[in-house]
Amino acid sequence: MQQAGERLRVIKLILLGQFLAMSAVGIIGFILGGQLTGLSALLGGLIAWLPNTYFALRAFRYRGARAAQKIVRSFYAGAFGKMILTMAMFAVVFIKVKPLSALALFVGFAIVQTMNWIVPIMVALKERRRYSRED
Repeated sequence: MQQAGERLRVIKLILLGQFLAMSAVGIIGFILGGQLTGLSALLGGLIAWLPNTYFALRAFRYRGARAAQKIVRSFYAGAFGKMILTMAMFAVVFIKVKPLSALALFVGFAIVQTMNWIVPIMVALKERRRYSRED
């Protein structure tokens, strides 16, 4: 059960990291390029963060071996919902937000998405350092 708890902790850290990255890209975009760049970068970050949050809530709501079928179904439903939500949000932003900096939008999206890799690596490095000190 400790592994499941650790996984949930990492997932929460990923979502927090994504939220912080989304905020940071919006602020940095505003400072470097003005209101249009900041808003576009923030929207790109939101397009990454919100579907990931939906996926996490949907995919990780069941635990335990007895719920194996529910877990598999919830992962598929979460992945499908995440994909649809991402596409819909991109469509809405490109249709409704004028003017828009597409470059800032995609940069914001990409930076927030990289938190899916960065946070687990940081957690693993921290754990490795902790265990090496214990030896």
